[in-house]
Amino acid sequence: MTGQMFGNMVSFQVKIKNIGEETLTNINITLSEQTSTPGSLDPINLIATLAPGQETSGFQVTKYSFTNCFDQTQLIVHATTLLGNEITDLSSDTYGHDNNGLPGTYYNDIPNYSYDLSIQLSGSQDGIYQDTNANNIVDVGDVVNYSYDLQSFGVPPSGEIVDNNAIIVSPSFTLDFSTTSYHTTGIHYLTQTDIDLGYVYNSSYVLSPESCQGSYSLQDQSYCSGCPNPGGANVVTKLTSLLPNKISGSVKFNANNDCATAFNFRDRRVTTTDGTNNYATYTNTSGNYGILIPNGGSYTTAALGNLGANFSSDPMSVLTNSSGDNVDYTNTNFCISSSTNYADLRVNLFNINQAIPGFDANYRLYYENLGSTNLNGTVKLTVPADVFLNFSLNPLPNDFTAVTLTWNYTNLLPFERRYIELGFLVNASTVHSGDVLTLTAEGTPTVGDNNLANNTFTLNQTVFSSFDPNDKTVLEGSSITANQATGYLNYVTRFQNTGTANATTVVVKETLDADLDCNTFEPVDASHTNNIQIRNGNELTYTFSNINLAFESANEPASHGWLAYRIKPKNTFAIGDAATSLSAIYFDFNPPVLTNEVSTSIAPLTTSRFMKDQFTVYPNPAKNFITIENKANLTSQFEIISCNGQSLMKSQIESSKAIDISRLSNGFYLLTLQTSEGSATYKFIKN
Repeated sequence: MTGQMFGNMVSFQVKIKNIGEETLTNINITLSEQTSTPGSLDPINLIATLAPGQETSGFQVTKYSFTNCFDQTQLIVHATTLLGNEITDLSSDTYGHDNNGLPGTYYNDIPNYSYDLSIQLSGSQDGIYQDTNANNIVDVGDVVNYSYDLQSFGVPPSGEIVDNNAIIVSPSFTLDFSTTSYHTTGIHYLTQTDIDLGYVYNSSYVLSPESCQGSYSLQDQSYCSGCPNPGGANVVTKLTSLLPNKISGSVKFNANNDCATAFNFRDRRVTTTDGTNNYATYTNTSGNYGILIPNGGSYTTAALGNLGANFSSDPMSVLTNSSGDNVDYTNTNFCISSSTNYADLRVNLFNINQAIPGFDANYRLYYENLGSTNLNGTVKLTVPADVFLNFSLNPLPNDFTAVTLTWNYTNLLPFERRYIELGFLVNASTVHSGDVLTLTAEGTPTVGDNNLANNTFTLNQTVFSSFDPNDKTVLEGSSITANQATGYLNYVTRFQNTGTANATTVVVKETLDADLDCNTFEPVDASHTNNIQIRNGNELTYTFSNINLAFESANEPASHGWLAYRIKPKNTFAIGDAATSLSAIYFDFNPPVLTNEVSTSIAPLTTSRFMKDQFTVYPNPAKNFITIENKANLTSQFEIISCNGQSLMKSQIESSKAIDISRLSNGFYLLTLQTSEGSATYKFIKN
């Protein structure tokens, strides 16, 4: 006999032959107890007689099996002799073979094997690269969109589409006799590894429980002939026929009239343009950079932007004609020089995590030489009283009080940046959610500074009650004054790997707001080595390649990362405008994690704000003297009040005349100004 399965129904073609010497009667068929798979036979018509040597034509016997993919069956033929005795014989598989390799015949007993040939699936997958940000460059944030199409024949199956390198919209499917096809889509977010290879590889298949084979590999609808496939993937998608070109080189600062031995110029903005498209990047700690550019056009590259008339560049610019594929135009180098000695110290302070009562609040205090001569001096941090308990500081301060920490520095080279790690335990008994902590950093070189505006930085940090691992903060807050709008806004983006494996690459992308001046963008620092690219004027990308960021459950402290930058609003930024910002964070090929959106706008002037804009109080913090500058020449008087409300000093304001505060104890004070136009109150620190 031979058999074929249709779902759980097995159909046998059976022939019976009388090989004896007498006529047999009452011939019928039953299921042998030796059958491996259970089931039941449909009733069949009995054969009345069978003469010696007579053979029936093939007739059908149907069995209902309890398995869908495999059936092992043997039938028993029953007959009655002339003397009324019952004789039996086991069936043999026509296509089977016995232990000696002989085919099945009437003279041996080989069970019949039947396989499910009725459930047949064919599946295809097609991948199409999409330049998501439309910048004509293959980069992280772009995607490959996939389409999956299945066709079934015979018994309609159910199952799941599995793809090791894509996120499928609806992977599970169920088909019936009225719907024998299935279509769905998927997406793969490009990683830096994909870009370096130029290809995306997918191992994909259909897993169906009704399928005897268990799974079916999908066929590549757009087969990539000749493409490399080191992993044996069944779907290979080529990203582009032309990989982008690159302009790369180094930037150095010439402090000793010899560019060959000059200092590496870190975080120097390097730009290139073809007159229509603009691209920018920043040098790394070694002074090296690389800018990806399209495969055609003439590009002018320069590294002198925003440095002022005191500085020059050799060369001023370099012209590059882009052609071909994956070409690196190396040794596009620049040497920056200064015509005169110029002193400019800048300090910056930002929080690495949120301040939560009972937990550690961590900060970094930066001081940087933006001038052309070596600097010596001090950096001072003032913290609020009774807010922080024990602390961790690196390096340790040279001097400190309950609210003031002071570090000395020497030989700070031109464009060198140093930082101080700060960790404080937030006092849970005195600090509550919603409180604002004010920390002030002040740097002072021992020689005259040509730009005092960037020597002081004040951080107003709101206390939270919980922690968001992926967030964005603008340190100046949601509201600034018109005077503040002429300065920098400082942004911090934090991220954490909350997955189940280390992240090889982390990419942070955002579109800078149209109210922000992209030409003033300056990186402050980041937790890990990174590459910065700015394309189309405002498309910002931080790429942390080979970061190997630990996942949270394996190493919580090492699962965090962050970046900080600063940028100025445009000079057209006015009341009613709002500069908004959020970041999209990509962990390897996972979909992006979006941070919260932060927004900053200019607050309309109240009387108090109007008053504050008419006066300037400096320095702050102060040691022995403060000066009140009366810009509008308003008749006014000042009063200094202690934190407990006691009036300590009161007098008429004489603009730009120093006020002696040397007799006051160190700490916080309120300074109230009274004029015919209204009043305003300032806070200052005496140390």
